[in-house]
This record gives sequence, C-alpha cells and structure tokens, in this order.
Amino acid sequence: MKNINFLFQLSLCIFSCCLIYGKKQPNLIVYMIDDLGWNQISAKQATMGTHTGSFITPNIENIANQGLSFTDAYTQPNCAPSRAAMLSGQYPARVNNSVYVVGSLNRNKKPGITKEEANFTGPNQSEDVASSAITIAEALKKNGYNTAHIGKYHVGGHGTDKTMPENQGFDINIGGYSQGHQPTCFSKKINDSWQFARLGQGDFDRFAKPYTEAYVEKYSIPNSQIGKPKHVCDALADAMEETVDTLSAKNKPFYLQLHAYAVHGPVQSRPDLKEAAQKRLDAKNSRKANLAGFISGMDAVLGRLLDSIEDPNGDGDKGDSIAQDTLIIFTSDNGGTHGDNLPLRGVKGMFTEGGIRIPLIAYWPGIIPANTVSDRMVHGIDFYPTLLELAGNTWLPPAKKHPLDGESFAKFLRNPKLSDKRSPIFYLFPGYMDVRAQPCVVVIDEIENKRYKLLYYYEANSWELYNLTDDIGEDRNIIKKHPKIASNLSNKIQDWLGQKHPTWKPKFPLSKKDGKPVLPKFL
Repeated sequence: MKNINFLFQLSLCIFSCCLIYGKKQPNLIVYMIDDLGWNQISAKQATMGTHTGSFITPNIENIANQGLSFTDAYTQPNCAPSRAAMLSGQYPARVNNSVYVVGSLNRNKKPGITKEEANFTGPNQSEDVASSAITIAEALKKNGYNTAHIGKYHVGGHGTDKTMPENQGFDINIGGYSQGHQPTCFSKKINDSWQFARLGQGDFDRFAKPYTEAYVEKYSIPNSQIGKPKHVCDALADAMEETVDTLSAKNKPFYLQLHAYAVHGPVQSRPDLKEAAQKRLDAKNSRKANLAGFISGMDAVLGRLLDSIEDPNGDGDKGDSIAQDTLIIFTSDNGGTHGDNLPLRGVKGMFTEGGIRIPLIAYWPGIIPANTVSDRMVHGIDFYPTLLELAGNTWLPPAKKHPLDGESFAKFLRNPKLSDKRSPIFYLFPGYMDVRAQPCVVVIDEIENKRYKLLYYYEANSWELYNLTDDIGEDRNIIKKHPKIASNLSNKIQDWLGQKHPTWKPKFPLSKKDGKPVLPKFL
C-alpha cells in the first residue's frame, strides 16, 4: 500500500509540473561562459543598456529577444567556486562545497598585501566539490534524467577520481577534469595525432582534427581555415552536437552542462573572427579585436546549440525538434577579467559588482515570454533548486545531509513580473587572491525597494555600504549617511555566519598572532 501511495504522489507531482511548465519534463541545458563580463554581450536587455558596442553577439541577442533576461544575477567571483556553487546549490561555507578560490587561500603578491604584511592567513580549503555531496546531476538522475558534462569542470579530480564528473552523477563527460583552462585555444599535432593540450580528458581529443572543406562549408567558416588547427570553441560545439543527438534519441529528459573554455586566457580568437572584429573596431587595437573575435566564437557555439535542439540528428528534417521541450540558460562563471567592466567596478576575483555580477538569460520557446526582463536577484546556487523544480521535485536531497542554500526562480520563467523578493545574498572569503581579494564578508539585500550592498574588509577593519539601485558603479560609500541600514545588514551577516547545522562550518581568516579564527567586528 505504501508503494501505491508513493507512486500516486509521484505521478501527481509530475502531472502538476507538466501543467505548469509544459507537456513533459523539460530538457535542461546550462551554457556557461568562462570569464565573460556582464556587459560584454550585445543583448541590451541583460545589460540594462550599458553595452558599449565593442562586442557583437547575435545569438545571445536572439535568445534575449525571445526569452527572459535577469539584470541582477550573481555568482562567486572566481572559476572554481562558482562551479562548485552551481553543482552543489550551496555556499562555500558548507562542508560539501568548501571551495572559496582557485588554488590556495594565500595567494598574496605585490602590489597587494604581501604574505609578510598580511595580518591573517587563509585556512585550508577543498579544491573539489566533495564526493559525499549530492550534485545537481545526481539529483536530476533521481528525477529520471540522463546527464552530460562538456567542457571545463575544474572542481573534480584534484587527487581523487571520486570527484570527477563521471563519479558525480554525469553519464557523459567530455573534457571535464581538474584543469581550469587551456594553455592554447588551438589543437596541436602530437605524436601523429591531433590533441588539445591538457584538455584531452573525457575523450575531448576526438574533436581536435583540423578544419576540412566539408566542415567549413557546413558551418560557414572561410575557406582560409581549411587545414588549420581546430579552435576550442568549434571543438566544444562539435562535442555538444554529438551529445545532444545522443541524448535526444533516448526516451528520457536530459541535463547538459556545456561549460566553455572561452573566454578565459589565453585570449586567442579564430583568425577569421579576429579579422572581422578588427575591421569593425579601431584597427590599432589588435588586443581588443582578439577578445571580440573570441567572444564571437563562443556566441557561435550558442548558435549551433540552437540549431541542434531544432534538428538533433542534423539531417535537415526538424520533425525530431526538441526546442519546445528544452530550457537553455546562458550565463558566465564570474565577472569579466579582460578589459574593463564599466559601468561596474572591479574585475573577476573581486567582490565588487564587476567581479560577481554576471549575464543571465533563460530561453524556452512557448513557456518563457519573449523579450522580458527581471531585476530579481539570482545567484548561481539558485540553479540547483530551479532545475529540480522544473524536473518535478519528485526527489529532493535530504536537508540533513545536503541542505540547499539556493532559491528556485522557476516560477519567474513563466511570469517574470512577479514581485517576490529573494532572500539576501551572502559572501564569505577567508583568504587572499593576489591583488584582487582580501578577507571579507558581504551581503546584498533589498530594503524599502532599494538594493544595498554591505562589505566588511578584515585588513582595514572597515565597513562599506553602497546603494546599488542608484549607484551600480559603487562610487559612493554611504555608510555614514545610513548607519541604521548598515547595522541592519551587519546583523544579517552575523546571523548567517552563526547558523547551526551539521554541514555549516564556515572558515574564517586565521590570526597570525595566535592562529585562531577571526570573526568580523560587527556593527
């Protein structure tokens, strides 16, 4: 009888999800770019009209025109922590996550605070999402999904295979392992075979062969590229097309993580794309043209993704289209690191807006209203509960073992104008990242219809308060003018850091005097 009741409840849950979101459980695709700045796309909806015109991304414009743009989306300020947050649905303060930065929390170097000058040391941290974590892939598999990861992973394989994608819930892994970035964006001939150096994990090298005449004709690439080494963006798209074809042929919904290596350094555009950008931009600015071409390359991958869901097997017959049953989420893993992020302050690695505010666009024909915009706050940890809700929430991770810090934004996909306020977004950073980040805690929250950001810096023992609604560039520290607001937000940080749960074990900067953890000096 218990089994019958369970099956009835399960069927009811799936049926309810179908009524809200579509005919069946949707396919879920997250296309995450590496180091793409908030305003480095030409979709004006997503950037609040701040795009400079330097970078042209027609495919991103397309999904923004037909989908929903979130203008106030956030993530962690660095590659590995942002991926760990998305995979786990948790802040780094949780034991299943514990990824605060790439590498060491003691990355001091001039002209920042040197190791000798620092008043604190960073504690030890994990480099991987824990093998004991219930990843979004594992949770979706329990909800009836096939799963795949393609591209950069960065939070697995540091010392153990237990944290590799294939052991964290992914049925398919192409390219994903511990390496954070490529040493070159072009394939190379090594020992009579073509390879992508350090990116060959998960059989990625199958897509490393040079451009052929048939290939350039199929994808409208200039003939000048025939015989030239394959660019990593095109190889990623090749792997994606094969995977979408494979997954769509199965009688199950699928989840695909498509994590680009672009536009992380080294910044190397495909030559024809750089040349096209060079003609459009200042002829003297070769560096900017190279970045613009690189961005065009990652945008082209999105174009091929859109074509793939319309025609998964690529035979020209769209009778097998899965476009109406597929949600695509486009985003970046952190703020931009190449060039400036104006009007935002700072770059990747910083806890100012330029380091943590990211582009976020959701595209789902027939479900998401076209050309819509939401200013609701979203964080990378919100992907996990959102995707689970869309999958039907038939299985949820047990709160005692794997609590979720994220909040679902699924209902906003159908109704972007909802006014539900998100809970505050918090950051704790207990160490150093060269010249960019020092020990700090941060909260972003809405008070009386204004969005405020409060930061505490350990080294200076000082607080900063910004009104992001009126001052997105964080030019004016208003803490002396609004002490009550600052105190209110400081109390929220204190409550957040002090919460009690077996998996909540935040790591604080360690005092050089006695080696003990140091808490912020709250207002």
